[in-house]
Amino acid sequence: MTLHVAFFRNMNLGQARSKSPRSPELLGAFTAAGAVSAVNFQTNGTVIFSGDEPQRLAESVVARLTQVTGYDDLVVTRSAGWLLDRLANLDPELPAGEVTLFNAVALPKISLPHVETFPTGELVVHQLDTCHAVTSATGTGVSAGPVLTQLLGIPVTCRGVPTMIRLGARLQALSP
Repeated sequence: MTLHVAFFRNMNLGQARSKSPRSPELLGAFTAAGAVSAVNFQTNGTVIFSGDEPQRLAESVVARLTQVTGYDDLVVTRSAGWLLDRLANLDPELPAGEVTLFNAVALPKISLPHVETFPTGELVVHQLDTCHAVTSATGTGVSAGPVLTQLLGIPVTCRGVPTMIRLGARLQALSP
């Protein structure tokens, strides 16, 4: 069965103030939603799992968590193959690099690289399609999440480039 990854926004396992579940609650919700397997990757709301209809399954996990902890936020799923294809060329040297995930219907009319300038620094969008973006930042307090949420008009979830590189290595180790 194909591996998938669920990326939950604003989830840190066991953090009560964000209504985040503990690990057993999260993995139990995957089992109850019909996942064949599920394992946490770090504590940042990233779960490697297998099961049918992955986005529907992950959204069912959110519904179950809402009942248990009150967590009710965005979840985006991607197949391991899709992730490995994109992570193969990810530059580990991007300053404050982030990979942002979302499900957009349309994209803003911008040219890449796109630069957003702030009083404290700048954000550069290096890659952008309807499923993900790769960014880098300089300065303080500059993050891809708010910028891309505004540009796209939809919620997004971000992971740092080092995290995504570690995730890619883990997926390669788990893939047949």
